[in-house]
Amino acid sequence: MRKKLIFNGQSIVLTWLISYIVILLLPVVIGLLLYVESNRTLKEEIQQANDSLLKQVREVMDNQFKAMEQLNFEITWNVNVQELLYSNKYETYPKDLPYDTYQIAKSFSMYKTSYPLIDSFYVYLNKNQSVILPTTVRSKDFAYETLHKSDDFPFSSWQSIMTRSNFKGFIPMYRIGDDNSLRKTVAYISTYPFEHDQPLATNVIMIDQSRILGAIQNMEIFNKGHVLILNEQNQVLASSSEGTMPVDFPYANLDQATNFYFKSNDGEKYEVFNIQSPRSKLKYISIMPSTTYWQKASHIRNLTYLSMLISLLGGGILTFFFLRRNYNPVRRLVHAFSKKQSIESSKTYNEFHFIQEAVDSTLIEMADFKSKVEQHRHIVRSHFVEKLLKGKLDGKIPIAEALTTFDMKLDRKEFAVMLFVTDKSEAFFERITNTPDEEKWKLLQFIVSNVVEELVSQRHRGYVAEIEDTLACLVNLSMEDGHSAKEELLRIAEEAQTFLASTYDIHLTIAISNVNEHISSVPQAFLEALDAMTYKLVMGGHEILAYNDLKPHTHCENPSGYYYPMGVEQQFLNALKFGELSDARQILREVMEKNYEGSGISVSLTKCLMMGLVTTIMKSLNDTGGMQESFFIRNPKQLDRLLNAKTVQDMELQLDDMLTQVCAYTAAKRQHANSITKQKALQQLVEQVNTYIEHNYTDVNLNVTMIGSHFDRKATYLSKLFKDYVGEGLLDRINKVRIEKSKQLLKGKEQSVGDAAYGVGFNDINAFIRVFKKVEGITPGKYKEMLEK
Repeated sequence: MRKKLIFNGQSIVLTWLISYIVILLLPVVIGLLLYVESNRTLKEEIQQANDSLLKQVREVMDNQFKAMEQLNFEITWNVNVQELLYSNKYETYPKDLPYDTYQIAKSFSMYKTSYPLIDSFYVYLNKNQSVILPTTVRSKDFAYETLHKSDDFPFSSWQSIMTRSNFKGFIPMYRIGDDNSLRKTVAYISTYPFEHDQPLATNVIMIDQSRILGAIQNMEIFNKGHVLILNEQNQVLASSSEGTMPVDFPYANLDQATNFYFKSNDGEKYEVFNIQSPRSKLKYISIMPSTTYWQKASHIRNLTYLSMLISLLGGGILTFFFLRRNYNPVRRLVHAFSKKQSIESSKTYNEFHFIQEAVDSTLIEMADFKSKVEQHRHIVRSHFVEKLLKGKLDGKIPIAEALTTFDMKLDRKEFAVMLFVTDKSEAFFERITNTPDEEKWKLLQFIVSNVVEELVSQRHRGYVAEIEDTLACLVNLSMEDGHSAKEELLRIAEEAQTFLASTYDIHLTIAISNVNEHISSVPQAFLEALDAMTYKLVMGGHEILAYNDLKPHTHCENPSGYYYPMGVEQQFLNALKFGELSDARQILREVMEKNYEGSGISVSLTKCLMMGLVTTIMKSLNDTGGMQESFFIRNPKQLDRLLNAKTVQDMELQLDDMLTQVCAYTAAKRQHANSITKQKALQQLVEQVNTYIEHNYTDVNLNVTMIGSHFDRKATYLSKLFKDYVGEGLLDRINKVRIEKSKQLLKGKEQSVGDAAYGVGFNDINAFIRVFKKVEGITPGKYKEMLEK
């Protein structure tokens, strides 16, 4: 049988095996995803780091190159240099040329001090084939011998650079230092304009490559790869290594991508990062061997593969072990259940499904049996409680024995009866579809019974019985904590009413009897609850009604009605409409005192009086146009709280709260109406002032004082009103109108600035120009020029 179950196509063994394999592959897949994500993140971090370091290199070097360009600018526009190159002085006084050249050389020594980052500079004069250096002047041959002579940089190359036309930029060069050693240098070459197809002169400013590399050698990128600086012609100006650029290096890619992969002809692989200087157009390039670049990624890849291999080997061994171990209990259960339920030899099946079907079948049989027993027991117990409430118990059977039979305990001293009548259940029935009305009603009774018994049993003992359409609950109270029995019954009733209304939309009327001290008084308590329920149904509403609260009012009907004459109602209405809270409270207090002096009016007339007062309140809101915005609309439960009040004092408190809200609303309504009237008057005044300014802007005497006099108001007060409404003062408004009118006058060609100024009320042209520039941002003369263009 074991082999049959294991090789069964639907066996749990196959399901477990697939599950274990999926669980085993899950960390492998997660590991692969982590590897891919970490590889991508690492690449981005390396790229960002290299890009950041290159930007640091660019920032450092751009400052150096900016100093070279600044020095070139100062040399080019030096007064003495300009005179030397462009004046005709030396045609008349040729002997002054050597002296002036020497003076320029002396002035260059000042530049040497001002630019300590510059290693060397000079000006090559093409006309007399000489070179001006700081403090000295040399011939071109001697200058080449002392400054650049080397096999790598022949005289012909230097001469072609010095005579190049229309060139300004950076190139690589060699120079001889103060220690007579040959040094690589970056030179900034700038030629002067042509004369006879040759430049007049050429500026040469140099910074040694060692100085450049010294500024960036502490950066991490310097140590990991090769850092190069190229000019626009892709010539290497500076390099962190002695090697040259690969012959097959794709220079075209530098303008297309900031980083790319490159493989040289010799098989070496590189990762290239580059950025360009927006100022000098130089390219800053980092070339890093791929082996260095991907060293961390390779380490992570190896760790990932190793962890996957370990997971697969270990998981495979554990899968086989747990599969055999976990299947043995299942096999034994199937063998046990198969004795009661036959298994067809040719049928494939799942072990768990077989066990589940066998257990479900057993549980269904037990549940059916238990449900039938419980239903029968509940019906019998309900009949017993009903007979106990009505006093119709069979005297032959002792009560104690009957209680034991139905598992009931009534061993406390205080007894009471609560009746529950459903007032409104349409919403509950609408939620239940495809069910007969009789079944819906049974479900409602079942829910109410269980909720009530649960609430009562939290502290006491309670048993519910169905009596026609009413549910009756026999409550055996336990009051060791010193609380009032009546308060406890009211608490239970309120909790039941609230819970059923909010959860199931079941609304109840609840009647509570007096508390009695012996089980023999239960029939009397049931009659008291019925009396309270009858009185409640006559009154209407959804209140919780205690019998001892209603008893004093059952014989107090006042045939003369209640006090609330029409004159008092009109006074009350006027006080509410004008928001006079104190007057409204005084009138309400007088009405309540006159109605409740002595024994007071009945409950029925009390409700009529309350409705009359509420009607007056609603009239006041309707007269002020606020019925739809009133608190009655926003607080629909306000009237319910008033009608559900338990005492006259509670009703008076609810009315006082309503008066406070209504008076606050009507007072705010009146204040808002006054504010709108004031705003309209202010708007009309502002419009009149604007019209007056439009009509009198040409008057030179037009000012704030004149406008205030015209409108019979203080000038400062009128200006403040105008500014509060418009956002600008009267004087600013006058100036803006005048400037707008002057702009129209300036459009005429025959109109001058002075004519425009006098034409709009300015008697001082300087004041007009100052105000025009303040408003428009330019002078009227410039404005007129713009119009003419």
